[in-house]
Amino acid sequence: MKEILEGKYNKWMIFAVTSMANLVVSFSINSLNLALPTLTKEFGVNQSNVSWLALVYSLIPCCTLLIFGRTAELHGYKRQFKIGFLFFGFVCVVAPLLSVNLEILIFFRCMQGLGYSIMVSITQAIVSRTFDLEERGKALGVSSIFISVGLAAGPTIGGFLLTHFSWHAIFYFNVPFCLLGFISTCFVMPSDNTNVSKNRSMDWFGAALFSMSIGAFSIGVNFINKWGWKSTYFIGCMLLSIFVLYIFVIREKHIESPLMSLQLFKNKTFSMANVICLLSYLVQQLIIYLVPFYLIDILLLPSDQSGLVMLAWPIMMMIMSPVGGSMTDKHGTRLPSAIGLICICISCLLMSCLKDSSSYIVVIVTLIAMGAGNGLSVSSINTAILNSAPRNKAGVASGMLATMRNLGQTLGTAFSSVMLTSRQLFYNRNTNLSVNDIYILAQRDIYYFGILVLVVALIIVFLLPHSIILNKIENVTHRESIKS
Repeated sequence: MKEILEGKYNKWMIFAVTSMANLVVSFSINSLNLALPTLTKEFGVNQSNVSWLALVYSLIPCCTLLIFGRTAELHGYKRQFKIGFLFFGFVCVVAPLLSVNLEILIFFRCMQGLGYSIMVSITQAIVSRTFDLEERGKALGVSSIFISVGLAAGPTIGGFLLTHFSWHAIFYFNVPFCLLGFISTCFVMPSDNTNVSKNRSMDWFGAALFSMSIGAFSIGVNFINKWGWKSTYFIGCMLLSIFVLYIFVIREKHIESPLMSLQLFKNKTFSMANVICLLSYLVQQLIIYLVPFYLIDILLLPSDQSGLVMLAWPIMMMIMSPVGGSMTDKHGTRLPSAIGLICICISCLLMSCLKDSSSYIVVIVTLIAMGAGNGLSVSSINTAILNSAPRNKAGVASGMLATMRNLGQTLGTAFSSVMLTSRQLFYNRNTNLSVNDIYILAQRDIYYFGILVLVVALIIVFLLPHSIILNKIENVTHRESIKS
């Protein structure tokens, strides 16, 4: 086995295991959504209650991704990855068997979200630690594909399972992949040397503060459409989030073993790249949220055909992510990030010009532009974040990256929902407009907002350092740790 671990192909086997984790957990994000109407009838509840199944799966990771990035640094990446696969698979087995009511199913959905955090918090860190700096960008680029593939495959495969079996099959579908992932991790991934962590401990109080801050923020954003941005509930959530985050920062500055080393944010590349990550995922989610409504409600395409049209985005991202990673390895972060964000700008601009008479071919072209832009920008930004953090902080850097991604997606959905409602009410004052015209105008304004956000992200990209200094000592240390 030692000979196998020392083989040249072992790093790509480790890469395959991390990609499987990304695929499984991202598949579970959207796969259950199609079953929500069925679950509403089966449990005899209303739509608002069953919507918690979607909310908690994104809320729990937002609160815990950074925490599990830290635990991996302290106790080992291989151990945590094995626990993650087993835990996620176990939840997928027992959830359909024991969920006799909606409350129990929501509990297991929370546990699924916890399994999501255990694995996804460190997938990028494992890839970063496995590959040399010369190959890291390309590897991280390819790794990001599987999250998009899982997101795109969720509705397609989930719909098939729901049609031919039941909602139970959506959970059971993950089990073989979790078992395969656990077995592969045992044989492929080298054990961690955690001796350096013996004198460090987990800052559980800091972890609770961080979770409370992110949780309050996420809940406020998710319910802004229901509560309103002037409501006591929303303002209370935002104030609580800011206050608790302030306490968290003060605490982290004065303890010996913090949850998150604030020194990381003194690195210009790390701080700015995380902001760009959040903004790019926000706009990506704007488009993903709006396009299905346009295809189904305006162009009147069937759901299955709409799903096929949406595949243009992850397929193009699959093609361009390795290109973006390779460009990052050769030219630094600025070039691929800027080109990628410009492509997404073009996508938003084209989407803003859509009419009720437009062809779905135009939508496919815009999704291709978005997929190309995401492939180029996401891989380069991910590489910038992980390359700018010390090797012994890779877990926290990976957890922060995943947290920014989740927050961006949460904000994108919230902004889309709120702006769509408010702008439709605004245009509804004009009685000469049809329902379709009102929706298209509201959609146009949201895409204009997306372009504005991307312009801000582009400005930050050009403020990034021209290149990331490659630490050659790190490469030597990395190779020695792999051999040992």
